[in-house]
Order: sequence, then structure tokens, then C-alpha cells
Amino acid sequence: MTKINVTCIGGGHGLGHLLAIIDDFDFVNLTGIVSTTDNGGSTGRLRDSCATISWGDIRYCLSRLTKQASTKSLLFEYRFDNLGDLSGHSLGNLMFCAVDSLCIRPTETVQVMREYLGIKTNILPMSDAITQLVSHSSEHCYIGEVEIDDNVSQEINKLGLTPMVKPSKEVLQNLKNADVLFLGPGSFYTSTLPSLLMTAVVDVINRNNNLTVYFIANVKDEFNNQYDEIHYHLEFIRKLGLVKKIHSLIPRHRVPKSIELCQPYTIAELPADIHGKHQYRFYRNQLLALLKP
Repeated sequence: MTKINVTCIGGGHGLGHLLAIIDDFDFVNLTGIVSTTDNGGSTGRLRDSCATISWGDIRYCLSRLTKQASTKSLLFEYRFDNLGDLSGHSLGNLMFCAVDSLCIRPTETVQVMREYLGIKTNILPMSDAITQLVSHSSEHCYIGEVEIDDNVSQEINKLGLTPMVKPSKEVLQNLKNADVLFLGPGSFYTSTLPSLLMTAVVDVINRNNNLTVYFIANVKDEFNNQYDEIHYHLEFIRKLGLVKKIHSLIPRHRVPKSIELCQPYTIAELPADIHGKHQYRFYRNQLLALLKP
């Protein structure tokens, strides 16, 4: 049976959860394109001191894709405490920095770490270059994910990258060959959108005539205001230049009054688990139904 090429764009816990489920489908060639704009915590400190891309979301995705607990995986997730300047740092993030100093590009660094952990799913940073996320509201401009998250209740009129960077050739080649693309779930502005802020990414998606695009709505409101409306998110994505039809996957308990503005869509039983993520069994069944040939 010919495998289908599935690509997921996002970051953080939402992308890791999605990849871990699809990774079990034996009829799928799976790739995750991971946002690299985080500037908080251990990741942010290493960005400043080592002049490197953000490793935290990539590390989390690789951790979720590790099938069995091992010394390697436990070391990868170990976090230092009460050790001076090392306190708060993840050993996995430090390992990324060490390997990156030996590699030409961060994309190669990720592949070394993926092989080290024995992970088959392809993981790609959205770009090999360092960049910051920038948001613009009617009165303010916020630079960096931390500031954006702290002020996300304001209406964001525009989102961008500074400096503007380009995706790697691997990212573009993957999107050119993809059969299915999942956007989300996760933090809309800081996880789902950063990769789409690069014009070349949007262009290659638009040119792929064989590609089906899905937007996975979060299982819970993110902002608790009108900017949580799913049709608002879809419209924001279209403003970035994505002209392909976007099929929304919407949890039944989140069906909005404006549902007709979300066409085409699938309403699914997708309850939240105790961590506020899509509950595994229901999520897996729905993804399987979408992807099964």
C-alpha cells in the first residue's frame, strides 16, 4: 500500500500530541514542521547566550515521539535544579546547542538528535535562521513570544517575523510533496502561525494541487473573547495569503454560532482530557477517519 505524506505545522504541546498519535499509523509518512520563535525559559536563555534557534518545542515533539522510556530519553528530558546558572535548563536543550556547534545547520542538528533517540518521524525546524515573532495591535507592537502571550487578549491586527527569514529547502520540498497538511492545534498566534509568516511556505502550499489542508480547532477557548471564534482564525490565515480551501475540524462542544463561516468543516466528538488537550481515544479515531485510505 502506498503511504500518504502527512505534514503537521505548529509548536509546543499541541503539535507534540498530534504527532504522537499519527506516528502510530503505519500507512503514513509523517513530518512535523516546528515553530522556532519561542523566547521564554531555558530556550530563551540559550537563544540569547548561544545565538541559536529555539529548541524547546522541537525537544518536546521528539520527547513525545519516543516510544519507550530509556536512559537516552530520560536524560533528554532531565531539567537541572539548584545548580547555579544551569538551574532551569533542560539537558535536551543543552544537547541541541552542543550538537548544533558541530553541525552546519539546525536542520542537520535535529536529524542527529532524532537518530540518537531512534525516532522515525521527520522533524524540521521552520527555518535555520534565528528570528523573533512580532505582533501589532491598534496601539502597541510586541516583540517576542513572551510579550505576545502576555498581551494576547488585545486584538492582533498583524503578525510578522523580525528579521524575516526563509524556510529550509527541506521544509519546502516536504510541503511540495505533502498529501495532507494539519495546521494546529495549539496557541494560534505563537504555535500555528509562525511558519506561515514566511512567504515561500504559503506559496508552496498554494501550488500543491494534491494537498488537503485541515485546521484543527483547540479543544478549549484560548483567549475567552471574540478573537477565539474559529472563523476569525480562518480569516487571519487567509490574510497571510493562503488561498487553498481549509477544512476545519471542530469539537462539538465548541461549535460557534458562526459555523456557516467555517465551511467546509467536520464537527467531531473531541472532549478535553485533564490537561486541556484533545482526549487521546476520540482524537485518534477522528484523525484515523480523516486519513485512512
